[in-house]
Amino acid sequence: MSNQYQQQPQFNQNPPGKGLAITSMVLGICGLVLTLIGMWYVGLPASIVGIILGAIAKKNLNSVGAPSGMATAGIVTSIIALAIGAIVTIACFACLGAIGAGIGALGM
Repeated sequence: MSNQYQQQPQFNQNPPGKGLAITSMVLGICGLVLTLIGMWYVGLPASIVGIILGAIAKKNLNSVGAPSGMATAGIVTSIIALAIGAIVTIACFACLGAIGAGIGALGM
């Protein structure tokens, strides 16, 4: 008997974009945590990159018909972190403006 028809081992290959989806989700979670603990100046760039990578991953995963839930989770957490970071940034600048106006009114 000949071994012409031996089966080759099948390796589990990840679809293209799976790594980007994981990275997007990690950046979204990190951006959210950093924003909530007060490091919004680090959380904002992380969440922006998370949104971009999540969109690219979702496009790549949808093109091959793979599930894109992780990419969606990355996009959602990144958007939430970005929104909270924007609110915190606006609040910080409003507080600084109010302090400046108060100091100016006192004539210091």
